Amino acid sequence: MNTLLNRLACSHLFAAGLVLAGTTSANAQSLRGGEIRFPAVISGEERTSQTELWALDVYLKPMRMIPVELTDPKTGQKKLEYVWYIVYRAFPHKFEEKAVDNAPVNVLDEPVGPQLFIPEFTLVATDNERKEIFPDQVIPEALAAINKREKGRYKSAVGVVGPIPDASSAEDRDRPVIEGVAMWRGIDPDADRYTVFMTGFTNSIRKVNGPNDQPIVQTKTIMQKYLRRGDRYDQREYEISLDGDTQWIYR
Repeated sequence: MNTLLNRLACSHLFAAGLVLAGTTSANAQSLRGGEIRFPAVISGEERTSQTELWALDVYLKPMRMIPVELTDPKTGQKKLEYVWYIVYRAFPHKFEEKAVDNAPVNVLDEPVGPQLFIPEFTLVATDNERKEIFPDQVIPEALAAINKREKGRYKSAVGVVGPIPDASSAEDRDRPVIEGVAMWRGIDPDADRYTVFMTGFTNSIRKVNGPNDQPIVQTKTIMQKYLRRGDRYDQREYEISLDGDTQWIYR
């Protein structure tokens, strides 16, 4: 056990040095250490098919892992586990107003109350026979450790839920920001390839024909693939790398 703890501590210290610390002020829109910026996109076709569209510019830090002593809810005992996570920032994007010749007439029910930011991150291990699916979780013990490590005040998938801030231009130094973290536990460390699907960063939807011509509503989603050539005995977060470009898709 001491050997495992020593290895985890070394991995933790080494990886912590790979990421630059950043402040959490709302006007800090420059890229922080390791971040990638994924801008909001709304097409002309989407504008003509749906009213009151909004989308967020998203800043994603690399997927990381952190060793945390987690409490087993059944036994009450603590066990050292790796928690995988992605911290992110999101800014409401201000789109240029354009007149629409043919306003959409076949829309879903109008929203009641303010539009809400309700993120959902789903991690899929894609190269094993089971194709395991892991929804993001609220893990308070891990959240505290992540915020201490990232020197931030990132909120969980529940804590970050709230009204969409008013959109403003990228030049606005007081541009409102949403700061959150997606967390997973129990990830298969023997898999090499993972895909993360992120919803809630736009309210854009579309209807398509499903089986038997039954309509299906699809949600506009951010998709990012990851590659990690590690194993359960040598888990090092700097091996988790992007596998291709970030994409907007419907699913």
